[in-house]
Amino acid sequence: MKKWFIADTHFSHTNIIRYASRPYTNVEEMDKSLIDNWNENVGQGDQVFFLGDFGLGDVDHLHSICSQLNGQKICIRGNHDRNASWMTRVGFNVVLESAFLKIGRHLVELIHIPSEQAPAHFQLHGHVHDKRPRKIISNQLNLCVEVWDYKPVSEKAILSLLDKASKNVSNSNILQD
Repeated sequence: MKKWFIADTHFSHTNIIRYASRPYTNVEEMDKSLIDNWNENVGQGDQVFFLGDFGLGDVDHLHSICSQLNGQKICIRGNHDRNASWMTRVGFNVVLESAFLKIGRHLVELIHIPSEQAPAHFQLHGHVHDKRPRKIISNQLNLCVEVWDYKPVSEKAILSLLDKASKNVSNSNILQD
């Protein structure tokens, strides 16, 4: 079982195309691309940590999208997601506000909105879209789809970035691509 991470798909959200300068002409094209990209990477038995803002629409519409996505899906609720009960009905196996997870030797926080001040630990987040285009700044890793070519990110790729960042701890303003 592999672990994957992704944030801010905003399925069926027309305005996100303009707001985040997404390369799609309409939501149908965007939704199809996001679903295809997800399933090209994530296997049925894999685990996906979704870091918030799944999509717009009623529960049946969002469930129809979620049911097309491979993997066991764990939701860290975003500011555009409804309550835990709603997100479970959409199709998430587990719904949380935040969580801590061990990735390699690193204890990381999974959260939707990054802290204003970077915490002492690593933080994986969404919310900022392409407004923070660097993948990692200090110890905060942006997992918004815009920064990762609209695809889920593997645990292996995240571990590599965290290992590189932790080697440069003395520099409080690490910028890496």
